[in-house]
Order: sequence, then structure tokens, then C-alpha cells
Amino acid sequence: MQTTKTITRYFKESFSSDLKAGFITAIVALPLAIAFAMASGVEPVLGLYTAVIAGMLASSVGGSRYSITGPTGAMTVIILSTVHSFGLEGLLLAGFLAGIFQILFGLLRLGKVVKYIPLPVISGFTSGIGAIILIGQIPNALGMVIPARERVWETAYEIYTRLDIIDMTAVLVCIGTILLLIRLPGLLSKLRYLSSLPASIIALFLAVVLTYNLNLEVPLVGTIPTELPSINMIALNVDLVMAVLPAALTIALLGAIEALLCAVVCDGMTNTRHDSNRELLGQGIANIILPFFSGIPCTAAIARSAVNIREGAKTQMSGIIHALILLAVLLFLGPIAAFIPKAYLAGVLILVSVRMINLTEFKTIMNISKMDTAVLLATFLLTVFTDLVFAVQMGMFLSIILLFIRMTNIIDIHSMENYDRTKGINATIFADPYLEKNVSVYTINGPFFFGAMNVFESKINEHISISKPHIILRMRYVPFIDTTGLERLRSFIHSSRKMKQKVYITSVQPKVMSKLDIDKEFRKLIKNKEVLIFDSTQEALTYLKKENGD
Repeated sequence: MQTTKTITRYFKESFSSDLKAGFITAIVALPLAIAFAMASGVEPVLGLYTAVIAGMLASSVGGSRYSITGPTGAMTVIILSTVHSFGLEGLLLAGFLAGIFQILFGLLRLGKVVKYIPLPVISGFTSGIGAIILIGQIPNALGMVIPARERVWETAYEIYTRLDIIDMTAVLVCIGTILLLIRLPGLLSKLRYLSSLPASIIALFLAVVLTYNLNLEVPLVGTIPTELPSINMIALNVDLVMAVLPAALTIALLGAIEALLCAVVCDGMTNTRHDSNRELLGQGIANIILPFFSGIPCTAAIARSAVNIREGAKTQMSGIIHALILLAVLLFLGPIAAFIPKAYLAGVLILVSVRMINLTEFKTIMNISKMDTAVLLATFLLTVFTDLVFAVQMGMFLSIILLFIRMTNIIDIHSMENYDRTKGINATIFADPYLEKNVSVYTINGPFFFGAMNVFESKINEHISISKPHIILRMRYVPFIDTTGLERLRSFIHSSRKMKQKVYITSVQPKVMSKLDIDKEFRKLIKNKEVLIFDSTQEALTYLKKENGD
């Protein structure tokens, strides 16, 4: 009874909005699914299979209400590389393994980790992939029939050697497509009944009509089979598994990053909140099932998801409806693809790739930090000119180095003598002749970890010659301490004892204190009173005054 009421309420309140949004999103997704498949070096129909199956599965079980999943530009480069290296069989296996990785990411609740990847790395990847797609579509834009190449310089060389066979008809189709995609949205928005009509479908309609009626002799997509995909078993060969594992991990990481970034964008547009770990599970399930139906790796697409939201989607059913409409197109309109010029798809992808190269982000990063700029350019160049798997690995490595350098720069050690003598701790110290003569107080700011040890060493060495018999280390602003930091702290206590100096540690945060408590050697130092720990610096100063007869 309750289920019946829920269904009735849905059809009354949300179905019409989801139907409209799903229909428009499907129209936008149709040429993109075909274009991304061809840019990935696989048959166009595989892009449609992917859009249908992934769109339905991810919308059903994912954690973002408005995300639309399918083939994307970010995936084309790694898919193309995998196909060139291991064939379609290797690609399907890599997609299956990537799905397993993404499910593990979700089960391990790693959904929020993605937000810690620095913007320069993400921007460098995205822009690099955009540049590769742009260069890869130049042959189609010029009417050249060149097999998809893995390396950009291979494509560039092929273009150079065939400049004498440029097809001006294809060039005009490509330029016309780009102009229509840029200009039509503004014109349609002024027309009441056509404001929701996607510019891409009008451009597609015109391209097909002109090609059919004028018998344009340009390279065409070719007929798409009007049938459901057959179920195929993937090859679980151990050697092939090991060979495609790096590519599978790259696909999983790129897919996870784009899916979660898409979910964040959707949240910003709708003032909702997604479940990042559930979204990873949904993406993983889609990628595990797709290979059995010859589907290529997928992820959530920001552009299609934004269309879904703008057209009034209210629930995840809009994504399912979008998939069903694409299925209907696949079953009944496949022959029309025989008249779709590749130059039209080139125009669509060139515009997509140009938008992926975010020059505004480049300028912002370059104006803010030289270090960020170096990471951005390195990631961009590695993505364009090397293997994408290596580029992803180096990008993650660079992000870790960037984090390491920043954390190292955070730590600092201040002597309390540099501050106002009439306030706080200094007021107590300089009001007492014994404390003023015999106590040094240092405040440690930042994480006390291996990367910060050089800062600790240099700061302590600056003051060691003038240090007094009692040294207080204030650790209120130390969020964590690692094994290296703990060992260096013990070493400092031992060396201070040899110089007849006593160390006091104050204001230790609970997490840091727990690390000190579980260290046997440190507990021994506390037990032997080689180091004393106090809740506050004032408490330590009171103890020193009392111990010295005040």
C-alpha cells in the first residue's frame, strides 16, 4: 500500500519533469556517445551500449541524484592507449578491474579523499586530455581517414604528411558545426517553444540532411547495428590481468575523480548533498557489468549532468529515462548514423576539448604560486607527451610532493622572548627574576613529522647556545607527530640532559599525547622524570617557581 502511494506521488509530482529532462539529456548524449567511442578507437555502437547500460545502472544505485553516466572525454585517452596496447579484449578486462577498484574505494570510504588532490594536478590532467582530443580530431575535421593514434606526435605527423588531401567540404561541416553549437543556444533561448532544444541535435539534423540530399563525399560514421548487445565473457588470463592492471587503476582513479567532481558540481547547482562512497559503488557496479555487454569504461559526465539539472530533473529516474530513450534510438534509428559526417563529430569534440582546457584556471594558478604552476605544467606536458598511466602516476606523486612541501613550510618554532613582555606567559616569566634568568619557552607551530625536522633542527640550533637550564616546549599548535618526530623529540631530551638542561612539554593535543603514551621509550623518560608534561605552560611555570623556593 505504501509503495503504491509512493509511486502515485512520484508520477504526480516528478515524472513529467524527469521525462523532459531525460529526453533532452538523451538528445545531448547521443552524438557524444558516438563521438567519444570513435575517439577511443572502438566501434561507435559501443559508445551507445555504454551510455545505455551505464546510464541506467549508475542512476539506479549511485549516490548523486542528478549525475548522468556514460562515455566521457576524460576516458578517451586511456581507453585509446589500452586498446592500442592490449586490444578490445584487454580494454574490457581493464574496465572490469577498474570497476572492482572503484567498489573497493567505496567500501573503504575513500570518497572524500579525492578532494585532497590539488587543483594544479586535476587541471593539468583535464587540460592535457583536452589537448590530446583536440589534436586527435583534426584529421576528421580535415576530411582525412587516419586511424586513431595513441601518441599525439604520431597524429601530428600523419596530418603533416597528408596536408595535400584536405577535404574542404569536411572543413566547412566542422566549422559550421562549431558555429552552430556556439551561436544557437543564445538564439534558441529567445524562442519560447524552442528554448529547451539542444543545439547539438539541430546541428546533427542539418549535417545528416545535407549529407543525404547533397550526396556529400565526406568520411561518415557508418551504419550502427540496430540490436541489443550480446552477453560476452571476459578473458581472465593471469598474464593479461597483470599487464592491464596499471591501466585499470588509472581508469578507476580518473573515473572516480570525474564522478565525484561531477557530483560536487551537481550539489552546487541544486543545493543538495551526494553520498560520495555510494557514488563510487555505483560507478564500480556499472564498470564491472559493462564489459559483459561490450561496453567501454564510463564515468559521470559534468556537461550531461548539468543539462539534466537545467531541464528540471527531480529524481534519479531522469537518468534512467535518458538511458531508455538512447536504447530506443539504438534499436530504431541506427541506420541514420550512416549519414553522420565524422567532421560533425569532430566539431562537437573540438568544442568539448577546448572547454576542457581551462585557460582561466591556468592564469589563476600561475598568478598565485610558482610551485603550483610547475606542478600544473608538468602534469599537463606529461599527460600530452607521455603515456597517460605514467602521467597519472607522476601527477599523484607530484601532489604528494606538493603536500609535503607545504606541510614542511607550515611548521615554525617561536621563542617567547619575541613577544610582548607584559602579556600572557611572558608577564609571568619577566615578573619573576628566577624564571627570566633560567627558563626558555618555545612554541611549536604545525605538524611535527619527518619533513619538518630540518626546520626543528635549525631553529633549535639558533637558540641552543643561549638556552637556559629549563626549556619549555609548547605543543598546543601541533596537530600530529609521526615516528621520526617522536624519535627526534626523544633525542632532543637526551641531548638537553647531557647539557644539564631539563625539558618540559606543555599543552599537548590528545592525538599527539596518545602517540607519546604508546611509545615505551618516551614513557620511560616520563617515569624517570627526564621530561615533565603539563596541561598548560602556566602550570609548568608555577611548578618551576615552587620547586625553586618561590
